[in-house]
Amino acid sequence: MFHESLLRFRVSKEEYVNSYMDGVYRRVVEDEKGDLVLLEAQEEGEGRNSIRLRMTTEGRMTKSAQNAGLEAIKHILAFDLDLGPFYRMAKDDVNLAPIVNKFRGLKPIRYLSVFEALVTAITAQQVNLTFAGSIRGRMVKRWGRKLRVDGKTHYAFPRPERLARARVSTFRTMQFSERKAEYVIGVARAALEGRLDESELRILPIDEAVARLTEIRGVGRWTAEQMLFRALGRVEVFPGGDLGVQKVVARYCFGEERVDEETARRQADKWHPWASLATTYLFAAWRAGIKPTGETN
Repeated sequence: MFHESLLRFRVSKEEYVNSYMDGVYRRVVEDEKGDLVLLEAQEEGEGRNSIRLRMTTEGRMTKSAQNAGLEAIKHILAFDLDLGPFYRMAKDDVNLAPIVNKFRGLKPIRYLSVFEALVTAITAQQVNLTFAGSIRGRMVKRWGRKLRVDGKTHYAFPRPERLARARVSTFRTMQFSERKAEYVIGVARAALEGRLDESELRILPIDEAVARLTEIRGVGRWTAEQMLFRALGRVEVFPGGDLGVQKVVARYCFGEERVDEETARRQADKWHPWASLATTYLFAAWRAGIKPTGETN
């Protein structure tokens, strides 16, 4: 299910940080010494049940760079996530069970950090995903560090300190709205101030974690909930305010076009504490054009 997990990185050819082409996932990460490492991961073996990882640096591969690369790919591909408890819950759900069986092994792809997840979410607010990828790509090329491998340039996601010093006017030349530029700069400054402490956000009750994040300008409840799942792997969270989530819940659980947030959250209560995993599988079914249970037309 490596392929299905990574399809979202094929939306924009200008994404730059995360690339998925010809079955190979690529991204650049930075080790504790500031050295850049290009990760290239792809499925291999009978049944495609293993991952081959290639790591490349500008000079000699150091232990620090190797460790950074391994930890990054384990986090991004959710190697630590045990799907067993979720599958045991899902087998008793008449709507979810056939979808889970179809996509068995599917795991959510994570962002490398809370900071990256928030900036990515902000760039996607009120625009389509292709345009979001384009403006984010311009930001990455302007402020991200680069690594050349085999004649091709790869970019790391910009550091908070670089975006915190950026000017709104520079963002505006990249087609960012003034407000969106201010939000990105604000998130970068929040990161530098220690307000995105991942160790705390991993253990705080969901409501408290959301409240802390929504103190930052540009971060609403939906963005905060998505980040807790997408960056920290908190599968119990449920971004019920997301229109896409409401639509897939409506289609596969109620046979309708749309349900409201309250109805979606009531449904998610039945999946606790794996609500975001459930919606991950529903989205996979939607992308594959799979019909809900009982639908024949």
